[in-house]
Amino acid sequence: MATRPTPPVRRTGGGARRAALAAVTALAVLTSGCSLLNGSSGQDGTAQSGGRTKIKVGIISLVDDAPVKLAQAKGFFAEEGLDAEVKVYPSVNQTLPALTSGEIDVTLMNYVSYFQAIAKKALDGKVISDAYQGTPDSMVLLAKPESGIRAPKDLAGKKVSVHAKGNIVELLIKAVLQDNGVDPNSPNYVEVKFPDIPKALDSGTIDAGGDLEPYVTQAEQQFGAQPTFKIVTGATSDIPLSGYVATNKFISGNGPAVTAFQRAMVKAQKAAADRTTLATVLPELTGVDRQSVALLKLGVYPTSVDATRLQRVATLMKTYGYLQQPMDVSALVVPAPAS
Repeated sequence: MATRPTPPVRRTGGGARRAALAAVTALAVLTSGCSLLNGSSGQDGTAQSGGRTKIKVGIISLVDDAPVKLAQAKGFFAEEGLDAEVKVYPSVNQTLPALTSGEIDVTLMNYVSYFQAIAKKALDGKVISDAYQGTPDSMVLLAKPESGIRAPKDLAGKKVSVHAKGNIVELLIKAVLQDNGVDPNSPNYVEVKFPDIPKALDSGTIDAGGDLEPYVTQAEQQFGAQPTFKIVTGATSDIPLSGYVATNKFISGNGPAVTAFQRAMVKAQKAAADRTTLATVLPELTGVDRQSVALLKLGVYPTSVDATRLQRVATLMKTYGYLQQPMDVSALVVPAPAS
């Protein structure tokens, strides 16, 4: 009787392993794609955190930065897929090195400091979001009533404080003096930080100072100082004051994260128009008490960045010697995403 041959044994292990390997490879590609969509390739400074892209934002304790705190508190960053780490710095003297070194990804800068940094090649970066715009009462020249300072002509030979030499406040004062037929260089400009101006006026350390809220209201209430004349007027009317800046390296490597930041800030800038909403973040940010927020004479929080408006700042800077050459601002702005 013939013996039936034993059927060959089917070996399935190799096929299973190949299928598993293919699945893992597909998952890796998918994950990589998601990472890139979230603006993080693992090589350009951002990192993933719980499915969101981590971004480090540098701010200064000024009213300009209230929307960043709102975006964090109200979840606007999270809604756009960002995990924002917000770091507070004393001034642009600290934020600029932090930005260029990669310690932070985005920072607030007043536009005078920003354009100077670009001109000096201390920064290779662009404005990705507008922050704060001046209005006639949002930034003024303060003095004590007994100082005798009532008009621009009274500043000649006086000790006048600015937040930093060669900065936005000095430019505004010089422009207003020029508009009123006064030598822009006739005052003695000295550096005093915004929060310290009221006490400096009270002690007689300075004769006058260019200041903004909430320190203007504090100076009036606590030290009897008074606004003598406006410095956001005439040639400086509705002047853009500050914006959020990122390096070109970060922008080119993290486009989706930049777009997400812009979208979050549009929401936050709109929210900042409500004074009650502002009162939830300004006390911690600036030290003003919550009840006084309603009294503050604030500027505007723009919801879009406009190169034409920013060009006004660069043009004024060239006029008063802050820039040696004309600057085309249109190449220094990242357009906002379509709404």
